[in-house]
Amino acid sequence: EYSGIVDQIGALPEDDPQVMGLWQEAMKIWLPNLPDIPLIQTVIALPMNTTYWTNWPAGDHPYIHEGFWHRTGLHIFLNLQPKS
Repeated sequence: EYSGIVDQIGALPEDDPQVMGLWQEAMKIWLPNLPDIPLIQTVIALPMNTTYWTNWPAGDHPYIHEGFWHRTGLHIFLNLQPKS
């Protein structure tokens, strides 16, 4: 069941509104089956400067993890838009 949901997500464009709902369903399956329990969550504040560029991943538009060092940098940079 989990793999089927992941396959559905993989077939959709990343900005498809269905992705978030499918991701939530996948997490309902995956999280209870984890072999360990996270005891803390690290909060890292990453300010995004929108003076010249927009479409940064942020709380109101979280299309990907904003940590550009976590294999997401290229994806973020390719999705930035010049501010007009």
